[in-house]
Amino acid sequence: MPKVVDHEERQREIAGAVWRAVARRGIEAATMREIAEEAGFSTGVLSHYFEDKDALILHALHVSIERAAGRMDRRGRGATGLGALRSVLREGLPLDDERRGEMRVWIDFWGRATGSEALGREQGRWYALWRSVVRALLEECQRAGEVNPALAVEQEAAALVALVDGIGIQATFEPDRFPPEEQTSLIDGQLGRLVAR
Repeated sequence: MPKVVDHEERQREIAGAVWRAVARRGIEAATMREIAEEAGFSTGVLSHYFEDKDALILHALHVSIERAAGRMDRRGRGATGLGALRSVLREGLPLDDERRGEMRVWIDFWGRATGSEALGREQGRWYALWRSVVRALLEECQRAGEVNPALAVEQEAAALVALVDGIGIQATFEPDRFPPEEQTSLIDGQLGRLVAR
């Protein structure tokens, strides 16, 4: 009897292998063969699912976004207003090994996306979604009277997403200078400036 293959599970395993290989060696240096070995498959298996390296990286990016969105949802569940906003913003920071690895891959991905229309579009979609989530939480904070009612939420959402990216990049390159408590302190400081007086 032929073995039944769970294709979704196999694709998740491959995505995990992409992240590990890229976190270790960078997008350009991580080869299809290395990714296949990391996943425990042949390069033929990878070729069956993905036509080229960009398609493979794009799939891994989707999986990463799903993981990050799932964490944001879990952390924000039950929280409202500024508490929910703080939880969601924290999930974008490299506060532990898993998120540090993701940030390293994101930094590499940004470089590759500048030369790839498909990856650039995907990056644009992700940022539009990320800003819309932050904007919706800011609007909720306004309705609850927690932040300044005159706050330009579209602009502030973009600024908060940029702040998370900036902190994440610095913490990736200077982890001793930006330990988790410093990262969250910077987020809390910015949120404190938004509070309605």
